[in-house]
Amino acid sequence: VSPELKSVDFGRRVCWNKYQPYNDLPLPLVAEGTPPVFDPNESPALCCHVNAISGRARAITIHLANQPGQDAKLPKPIATPIFMPVGTKGCLKGVEISELISDPALSCPIILANTYHLAIQPGTELVDEMGGLHNFQGLPNACPSAKEQSYNLLTDSGGFQMVSLVKLSKVTEEGVSFENPFTKHKSSPNETLEKDMLLLRPEDSIRHQNHISANIIMALDDVVSSVEVNDARFQLATARTLRWYDRCYKAHAKALTQNLFPIVQGGLDTQLGGLREKCLAGFRHRAQEWKYKIPGYAIGGLAGGESKDDFWRVVDQCCRALPDNKPRYLMGVGYPLDLVV
Repeated sequence: VSPELKSVDFGRRVCWNKYQPYNDLPLPLVAEGTPPVFDPNESPALCCHVNAISGRARAITIHLANQPGQDAKLPKPIATPIFMPVGTKGCLKGVEISELISDPALSCPIILANTYHLAIQPGTELVDEMGGLHNFQGLPNACPSAKEQSYNLLTDSGGFQMVSLVKLSKVTEEGVSFENPFTKHKSSPNETLEKDMLLLRPEDSIRHQNHISANIIMALDDVVSSVEVNDARFQLATARTLRWYDRCYKAHAKALTQNLFPIVQGGLDTQLGGLREKCLAGFRHRAQEWKYKIPGYAIGGLAGGESKDDFWRVVDQCCRALPDNKPRYLMGVGYPLDLVV
């Protein structure tokens, strides 16, 4: 157990900042279309408006601060629930940037980019030199009309590659070392090649994401495949995810303009006092006791081959625990049933 959690009563479910139907407190609602107000003391770059509720479901609008390459007015608000398309290397294949701006059928308020892949190619230092990923994509030239609003960007931290590139990676407390999959492979058994390695520490992940200048960035978490059968590995990964989040939080150089989300880990262990509970308790402690500014939360470690029965139980537990007045990002999923869950 992490030292800060030794006094936690794990005989009760972890939760914080909850409203109806969990208790008698009504969740404050804000009408759609209300201009955002960014709170410098709580969430300087994200404003979350809860527009309506139905049971436990929420309809919210997320407003984000501008990044380099976005114009002077605020970018598109994000009405949730929403599916976020993936632009791994900074673009959606087969879709022009102008279409993401102006085509009603394709217009999208937020897309995802991959920190690991951008760090490998072309390198986030180059992206930074060009003024961030919005500029690198050519967004300013795609927004000729003053009426058009630009889309937002979210970057992952590189944690998922610990699963997808497990044969090319090694995880330690310092971080994760990746072998570059794009370098030359041996053409004969006698040929020797020096491995091209990328060390991704929590500090490196945040530095890359600060270079990319996405509106929302992710903390580096220790990700284990959801179908792995290794209790000790999951215990280590859960505690390490909390430690790595602290390092990410301290390394974040653009906290006034970029939103850093921590990621809830803990495998499929949803039991009382289990690993998911411990991870949630760790984030609660950081928000309430250490006064971390946490604009939103992500639910990770899923969509790795687990059954839908295991999947929904983890999502249910996390949603019952996480604050009702903050956004939640369910990572790695995209089936229609997943959106309903």
